[in-house]
Formats: sequence, C-alpha cells, structure tokens
Amino acid sequence: MQKSYKLTITAAIIGFGLGMMNTAQAAILNLSASSQGWWSTTESNSNDNTNYITGDARGRSFRNFFTFDLGAIGEVSSATLQVQRFDGSENGIKTLGLFDVSTPADILSQKVNSPNDTIYSDLGSGKNYGIFSVDSSGDSNEILNFVLNSDAIADINSRSGQFFSIGGALLGQFGIDDNLFSGSGDGTLATLVVDTDSATVPEPYTVGGIAVAGVAGLWLKRKRKASLNV
Repeated sequence: MQKSYKLTITAAIIGFGLGMMNTAQAAILNLSASSQGWWSTTESNSNDNTNYITGDARGRSFRNFFTFDLGAIGEVSSATLQVQRFDGSENGIKTLGLFDVSTPADILSQKVNSPNDTIYSDLGSGKNYGIFSVDSSGDSNEILNFVLNSDAIADINSRSGQFFSIGGALLGQFGIDDNLFSGSGDGTLATLVVDTDSATVPEPYTVGGIAVAGVAGLWLKRKRKASLNV
C-alpha cells in the first residue's frame, strides 16, 4: 500500500510538471501598420499624412513604406502585406517592387523631413521582398494581397520584438502620372498578416491530469490512514 501511495504521489508531481510546461500554438496574426506613407525627392510631407502613393504624379516622384511593430510574436512561416487599392493612373498594369528598409523606423516615420534622396532611394532598393503586377484601375475598395518571399520571412523572424518596415516602388519604365494608391490618405492602415507560433499557453489536458492525479493521491492517502486505524 505504501508503495502504491508513493507511486501515485510521483505521478501527481509529474503531472504538475507537465501542466506547467507551455506549448506554442499556431496562429494567424493581423498587425496594423504603426506608420505608413511616402517619401519624395522633391515634395514636402506631414507626419499625419497616411497616403502611400507610389510612382509619379504630375512629374513628382514618390515611394511608399509600411512599418509594423512585431511585438513578441513567435516564429513566422508566411507573411502577406494587405493594402487597399484606392486610385491609380488609368493606363494599365504597373510593376510594384517591395523591398527591405535600412532606415530606422523612428526616422522613417518623420515624413515631415521629406524630401530626402537617401530615404527615397532606400525604399526602392536593397533586398527584394517580391515583385507584383498591379492593375492601377481596378476597384478602389479592393484589398490587395502581396505574399512576401522567403527573404522577407527571414527578416521578420530576425526582428521579432522590434519594428519591421517594407518599402514600395514602381519598377521599369513609367511616365508622368503613372502611379498606384493615390487618394489613400483617409487613415486606412495597411495590414501585415503573419502565420506564426503565438505566445505559449498551458496544455488543457495536462491541467486535467494534475486534478486526476491529485484526487487519486488524496484518496489513497485517506485509505492508507484508515487501514492504519483498524
């Protein structure tokens, strides 16, 4: 009897340890942009302007960016940038390139410092996160999905707990008034959708195991005491 009692108590301790263990659970997280907008080589901007036009408007060049606070997310396996189409020039398909951004997020958010040649160049160069064909004259309310490549996933994972920025630029030959996302300054924020391991949580069945083991231990202990009193 004493041996059975000890075995049950051991099981309860093991169950408690298992219950305290955490397990990562897969989740899809939607992160709203903490900052977004455009930079130019010629035009001034303001910090509260959320417009993310990219391309050319009346001979003025723009490139856009989106910054996200990644927080304490887990390992990311896929990521998609979602933006509303809004308006664009009415002359067909545009080629949009998405890039890494070396400009720190706090500096990037200070759009009031536009124009800036260095930041403008940064938003359309460096590591490529994907190249996409975008119809500039589609439904202005449509949400466009840009699936980011493995280079972007690696950079997201390396910046967990920090800010992560994406730059956007029209590629190839484009003329005056060739642009995407004009009229996007109504405050609508871009979204980064990530497949990730969320914050760890206790396994429900191990908690149940603790209760069962604990009850069994108490029952055997009482039974042992009863047999000793006979």
